[in-house]
Amino acid sequence: MQFRALVRCTAPIGAAAALWRRAPWAARPARLHTLPGKAHVHVEPLRGDDGGQPRPAAEAASSSSITAPVESTYGGAHTFRWAQPPQNVLLVRKRGDDKVTAALDAVIRHIREHTQLNIIVEDDVWEYARGRHEGLVALRPENHAELARKTDFVITLGGDGTILHVSSLFDRGAVPPVLSFSMGTLGFLLPYDISTFPSALQDVLHSRLTLMLRMRMSASLWDDRRGEYLGLPGELPGEQGCREVHFMNEVALHRGRDPHMATMDAYVHGEHLTRTVADGLLISTPTGSTAYSLAAGGPIVHPSVSTVVLTPICPRSLSFRTILLPCDAGVNVTVAPESRAPVEVAVDGRTMLTLVPQQSARVRKSTFPIPCINVASATPTGQAATDDWVRDINTLLRFNAPFVARNARVPET
Repeated sequence: MQFRALVRCTAPIGAAAALWRRAPWAARPARLHTLPGKAHVHVEPLRGDDGGQPRPAAEAASSSSITAPVESTYGGAHTFRWAQPPQNVLLVRKRGDDKVTAALDAVIRHIREHTQLNIIVEDDVWEYARGRHEGLVALRPENHAELARKTDFVITLGGDGTILHVSSLFDRGAVPPVLSFSMGTLGFLLPYDISTFPSALQDVLHSRLTLMLRMRMSASLWDDRRGEYLGLPGELPGEQGCREVHFMNEVALHRGRDPHMATMDAYVHGEHLTRTVADGLLISTPTGSTAYSLAAGGPIVHPSVSTVVLTPICPRSLSFRTILLPCDAGVNVTVAPESRAPVEVAVDGRTMLTLVPQQSARVRKSTFPIPCINVASATPTGQAATDDWVRDINTLLRFNAPFVARNARVPET
């Protein structure tokens, strides 16, 4: 089986492991709130070709949270260094896949044999693994708020949807670095192959990595007549709701099952942009530009470009095309009083609420990006050795692929 090599081939972590010596697994804490707090990290932009000066982006000072200013337009690679040894890792898997489940067991065994990390898992993984692996820490709905204060980094086993799920687990604040292994359907956001897990884990623990801070946005829903927030549901069953959520791909405002088009007014920086009669509107991040927005006719945007993508869904007007807005643009979309259909709001595929006339969605750039760990190392000039995004739009999305005759061989890209 391909995962046996994953378990056998890596030596212990080495010098860094001496800093993590703790009690045996059976004596380790089994509740999230008893785990040590998350480690501080140093994150700063890579030095480029501009005289060796770092470009302003994420905060360079040591902090337990990775942030990016709203006004920053720099979205390139960032250096990363642990200020303290990491102690807690969140392991997230794609559900209902036997191959992923086998990899999950191998990954847990490897972490146990070669590190002293506490392993946090979701409830369903804990139920599955508790008879196979001792000392796993279960994520319960009632302690979801603790997750952001305890998780040093995240390992995902699955597809792009698994990363979206991670974003939703941290939809109220900062996201830890995410180490993603492609085991899903598409894998557009996933640079690592599972066979490289041992070396990838060592690279993370020894700070031999760079980050791409993928832009997120935040959304809140309002009753404009009363000037009040509309509460948003929590991600986990039984979890208390909130006023604002942070998302990775897009917020979709659409007519749902109603047969009529919805009428909506869009505002940018408080100025009326347009009124549209359409099936809906999408407000997307650059990462989300290759998802629903692309299917709706929007452009492909490189993830290092900080911009807000506003894309209509089947508008009645043929002149309404996608608009790219500055990253600090605040976008408000209000359901018009004349709208014949209510508007359903979905954030990264999760239905939130249904808006009626004179209720609105307010969307802003989030200060909490998704810190995705790059597979490519950085050159001395600060440029990535390879661009995974360029490779992926060709191999996965078949960007600008030529038409070929039937039975003709498709050229390699």
